[in-house]
Amino acid sequence: MTYEKKLVAIGRSRFLYDSIKYLVGRGFQFKAIITEEAYEEYDVKAQDFEALAAEIGATIFVTKNVMQEELFNLLHEYGIRLAVSVNWKYTLPLDFLNRFECGILNFHLGNLPDYKGNATVNWSIINGEDHIYGNIHRMEAELDVGDVLSRKSIPITSETYVGDILKQAEKEAPALFEIAIETAMSQPGFYMVKGLKQGLRCYPRLPEDNQINWQESIETICRLIRASSRPYQGAFSNLDGKKVIIWKANKLIPTEKYLAIPGHVVALNKDTNTVWVACRDGFLEVLEIEVDGRVMAPFDYIKSIRTRFK
Repeated sequence: MTYEKKLVAIGRSRFLYDSIKYLVGRGFQFKAIITEEAYEEYDVKAQDFEALAAEIGATIFVTKNVMQEELFNLLHEYGIRLAVSVNWKYTLPLDFLNRFECGILNFHLGNLPDYKGNATVNWSIINGEDHIYGNIHRMEAELDVGDVLSRKSIPITSETYVGDILKQAEKEAPALFEIAIETAMSQPGFYMVKGLKQGLRCYPRLPEDNQINWQESIETICRLIRASSRPYQGAFSNLDGKKVIIWKANKLIPTEKYLAIPGHVVALNKDTNTVWVACRDGFLEVLEIEVDGRVMAPFDYIKSIRTRFK
């Protein structure tokens, strides 16, 4: 084991968990893992990191506060020059950043130097981007302004759901970390993309932001559904007093003229178990819904065209 291959990991989520396991397999040694309680949608929790730390011989810190003497002593004892980070939700103090000679390398999904901040995958789909980058960048005191050392483009099509991007990014992140670590160690001044303070900033989305406005265009509604789908809470509307989550849908552009109030159910398709709902400029073919915790085909729940989403 060489001096350069001793690392610290900071953060949460499967991105970090799988990257640690991959890097250990590539000869890197993690001396500490710093984590915190996971978001509801994360399938890797704090206890999973605790088990991983025990497996690989790392010291585990489940904490919001990285400024700890025990951790600083560990950095000094092992001569640790670099850390990796994903989904750490707190600002890292400048004094902490400066303790790593080669920096802290962070994984970020977004087309840096734009799409800084939160919910970047969701916003990218909503905005109609045709790709999103998985980036490894140097962390700075300001959010997502550091130089990018490695990146991989993930395509976004009219059929791409948020979960598809996350799964692809999970596959790409570990190797991107390896490239960035080797670059940071051997070429301290190198960057693929120069970090900038300027750029589009994204802010968090709340569950209520996923409510469908049927007066919007069919394209806008479809993007919202794809951006809000699993592992998030799902786009939703109300039907006969019930909250209906729409997990999957397609857009249909009618070849004939029609008159319908947006949100109205205009067709029931027994062959495909789908229903069609009128929007401002087209029909939404609803493929999968959830009502009262039960996931089902729309045709199994909606039985009449004399009904309307609100």
